[in-house]
Amino acid sequence: MTTDPAQRLQLFNLLASLPSAQFNGLLFALQAPIGNVSGNSAPPADRVRDFLAWAESPVGCGLDAVMPLLEAILGKHRTQPSSEASNRDNPMDSIDKSPQPKAWKEHLGNGVYLEMVNIPDGRFWMGSPDSEAERADNEGPVHSVMVPAFAIGKYPVTQAEWSEVAALPKVAVELNPFPSRFKGDRRPVERVSWYETVEFCERLSRLTHRAYRLPSEAEWEYACRARTRTPFAFGETISPEQANYDGNSIYGAGQTGLYRECTTDVGSFPANQFGLQDMHGNVWEWCQDCWHSTYQGAPVDGSVWTEGGNPDRRVLRGGSWLDYPRNCRSASRIDFNPVYRYTSFGFRVVCVAPRAL
Repeated sequence: MTTDPAQRLQLFNLLASLPSAQFNGLLFALQAPIGNVSGNSAPPADRVRDFLAWAESPVGCGLDAVMPLLEAILGKHRTQPSSEASNRDNPMDSIDKSPQPKAWKEHLGNGVYLEMVNIPDGRFWMGSPDSEAERADNEGPVHSVMVPAFAIGKYPVTQAEWSEVAALPKVAVELNPFPSRFKGDRRPVERVSWYETVEFCERLSRLTHRAYRLPSEAEWEYACRARTRTPFAFGETISPEQANYDGNSIYGAGQTGLYRECTTDVGSFPANQFGLQDMHGNVWEWCQDCWHSTYQGAPVDGSVWTEGGNPDRRVLRGGSWLDYPRNCRSASRIDFNPVYRYTSFGFRVVCVAPRAL
């Protein structure tokens, strides 16, 4: 949708004229995070202004996602007039309840784009149950976490993306623009330390004037699971056609397959329900959190967990090209010294909310 001021004003007026039940239904369908839009008691203009500010932000749905749903509501009003009271019990009659998360791109220069996906807020069970095969004790206790909306990289950071950001002015740490063993612009960058990935996020934030960082463990697992409770986002087992790992090994009732013995281009395997790829295998992904040996006392709001942990150890998630499938489960987690670089260590970034830097 164009952002022509006249058309935006027309959209503003249409939204402000909606009964509150219909407006709330629109918010629900587009999964606008609680707290980003004023409550029902606020004047309609204030609520619409808050909503549009969120929609146009990097973690919002985009104005082009608003119009089809709004047109559906207005079309229903024209053919089936109804009062606000009659819609209160089911304000979602004319709205798709499951819109796909919206992807957007960050231009890094020289035609290189970082692809991001908006992840809706939601509650999930973090960790693995005692009944899950080949689980580790550090994956429990299972606990409920409410994760606010955020945006995360569609893929692990690629070598092309890394090289563009590595060419930007230094913040605190020098970056080798070509650190990877397995070369390829679309392959994930590897042999990068935790400190170097933090430096990447700082440079990216200064370039874009938006706040980027590594994901928290909770954000990472929530994004990986994509509303599933099985060991993998694809079900009870996994195959080398779904992810890049040591295909000589199996998990559960799975079968052996190809062991590629190297990284693969990002996006080579199916996406999960959130539209994310390579969450299982390819490269381990650094998270922001300090290492904790269990989830006892872990945050329940999806935030980065640094209190009480070991700052000399940082968390990696997702498994890699050289790992057994058990290490690629949604709940699997390991820790390493943040200075270490291996051919199986990469990362992806998170943008929680836009802010000027």
